[in-house]
Amino acid sequence: MLPLFACLALAAPVPALADACRDRIAAMFDGGPLDPFARPPHSFVGTTYDAAGNVRWIYEARYETPLKTVGGMQGGQQVLLDGSDSWMGASPDGPWTKAPNLIPDDHEGFIRAQMAQNVKNLDRTDCPGMADVDGTTLEKFVYFTKTDPTPESAGAWFGALNTVFVHPQNGRVMRWETSESVAHYAPDPSGDVQVNVYTYDPAITVSPPR
Repeated sequence: MLPLFACLALAAPVPALADACRDRIAAMFDGGPLDPFARPPHSFVGTTYDAAGNVRWIYEARYETPLKTVGGMQGGQQVLLDGSDSWMGASPDGPWTKAPNLIPDDHEGFIRAQMAQNVKNLDRTDCPGMADVDGTTLEKFVYFTKTDPTPESAGAWFGALNTVFVHPQNGRVMRWETSESVAHYAPDPSGDVQVNVYTYDPAITVSPPR
């Protein structure tokens, strides 16, 4: 029979392994797959499903950089962002009408502050390894995080459980699932699941209307 202290040791969690996973995910926000400023030009299609698996809506977006984007609901109003300036249009290609600026003047600083908050608030981290996604082997990372209510965000905050699939060769996010979403206006976890599928294209550009 094992001594009591040995049984307790075997039953205890291994924080070093958990911390290694958390540290790896945290590092991905600094020049890695979870750093939007390190992500090449891309588009993504985000499909939101309800708890029964029915499609609620589809969001489509093009990103040259995190500061130069076009996106909106499929078939609905589109928003073009260039720095802190914004325009609205009926299609991803316009025509565009100048819109009131709802983005902080220091848009980049705002995004980077939220990245830091996401790192600080990392929880439930898991690094299960490789997974097959539609016939492609990708590396899977899971974590919960949220932003903080700040004056810059007018007290708003958002959080979710994130399941991210990264290409092991080029380090690019290929699929990003969010679930258990919470926010300042909805503190109880949502039953919806959003699935973003990414496509990379160096030819993608987003230019403000002239």
